[in-house]
Amino acid sequence: MATKRLVRKFRGMKVPDYITSKSQLIAWALLISRRQNKPISNGEFVFDLRCTRYGGVIHDLRKKGWRIETTNEGNSKYTFRLTKQPIAYGQSLAYQNIIRKEGSNV
Repeated sequence: MATKRLVRKFRGMKVPDYITSKSQLIAWALLISRRQNKPISNGEFVFDLRCTRYGGVIHDLRKKGWRIETTNEGNSKYTFRLTKQPIAYGQSLAYQNIIRKEGSNV
């Protein structure tokens, strides 16, 4: 039985079936935003990706070696940009798959 997904698309792109958690969804979205050269706003995390606890996920990704830059745009708007693609080595298998599949296109 397939699990129901809350998020099916982000910026017009279908969320791949191998994304199985919010953390993986945010990692995938950061790689997509890097490919598009457009940072993700806090509004996109909440409304498009349906993740209100994105700050904790970003913190965890940074601890895993992901370089994510945060910019205060004013008026309570923040943007997040992946500044350096993480290497797959040393990441969990799920993140290795995301990096290899999406990061290779960056």
